[in-house]
Amino acid sequence: MAQFRFNKNIFMIISLTFTSLLGFPIISPALPAAREALDISIQNIGWVMAAYSLPGLLFMPLAGLISDRYGKRRVLFPSLLLFALAGGACSLATNQETLFALRFVQGIGASALSTINVAMVGDLFRGTDRVKVMGHIGATQNIGSGILPMLGGALAGFAWFYPFMVSLMAIPVGIYMIFAMEVVKHETTAENPGTRGFLGHAFSQLNNRIVIELVFMTAGFIFIGFGAFITYMPLFLNDSFSSPALLIGVILASRSTMGVLTASQLFRLTRHFSYRSLIFASFMAMALGMAAVPFATNQWMIIFTAMCYGGAFGVLRPSLQVILLEHAPDDLRTTFVSALNFGLRMAQTISPVMAGLFLIVGTYGGLYMTAAILSCLMALFSLFALSLRSSK
Repeated sequence: MAQFRFNKNIFMIISLTFTSLLGFPIISPALPAAREALDISIQNIGWVMAAYSLPGLLFMPLAGLISDRYGKRRVLFPSLLLFALAGGACSLATNQETLFALRFVQGIGASALSTINVAMVGDLFRGTDRVKVMGHIGATQNIGSGILPMLGGALAGFAWFYPFMVSLMAIPVGIYMIFAMEVVKHETTAENPGTRGFLGHAFSQLNNRIVIELVFMTAGFIFIGFGAFITYMPLFLNDSFSSPALLIGVILASRSTMGVLTASQLFRLTRHFSYRSLIFASFMAMALGMAAVPFATNQWMIIFTAMCYGGAFGVLRPSLQVILLEHAPDDLRTTFVSALNFGLRMAQTISPVMAGLFLIVGTYGGLYMTAAILSCLMALFSLFALSLRSSK
């Protein structure tokens, strides 16, 4: 369809998707340097990530409701500005408390970014085009997850705070979208009169087993990957093999190779396999990658784990988002996506803290074997999920 050309609509969605990545992948390789510079303990370093995710538990659902009720533009532009300014200010932190506080504020701004971009896909595309665009979002996320850790590692090699300054790129993106989004504006509002009626309509639609299952599976793969891989893999590489920041970034970035491949081929994969089969296989791939970590004898062996995680991520996230959009009412797309991202943010908030607590009494090997077991349990859950019963 002509609608699927790489036009302004797709460019805006991809730009917003890439901007939303500036809060995590580019920061991860800088954690060892930040830990040393600000004297942050190993059990507290996870709060650099968790403080960013925590406000999403409140502001992500709120951003979704306000966007559907009053329009996406009214939420998007202030969010981009807050995200950029608070993120840039993190580079000025002189202690861990200030860094955690600024990351919390940046997380408020980030709450709308990864919700509105997916809701725009639902607004602007239908059918197979929707799957293709979601595959492009997944590929963008993996490309960003490949480039940004290398950039973050290189910048952290000069000073720990340089990776935080990259979030200032959100300002030109916001300026561009102020003008570009007018052309493709496609807002829908609930027919229920008044705010109370709209909220009742939203909660009644969200309160069903399919949505709950999709949120749970999203939270599951993020909980496993974000705590064990994104947050603590840099520390594992640093502590076990004395890997420098740049090399850590390169190893983490290797996940994007498989992630781009699987996400970009999602449309073709769904023509031959059910979503249930793809999601089951993805969780099992994560389990295999995590289980391999305790047996690594050198830092290069972690590339296998990175590619397992990247390939699984490239299938899991866009697949669950497509299934959700298929069940979302037209006037509640952003609200439904925010529900999915609520599960994501909850997992991103809890998993680094839980992993840090585990390492107080446990070992890196135990952490990654636990992650493998959890991945297997999520794979089993996917076999019986109602939300995947008729999905193709």
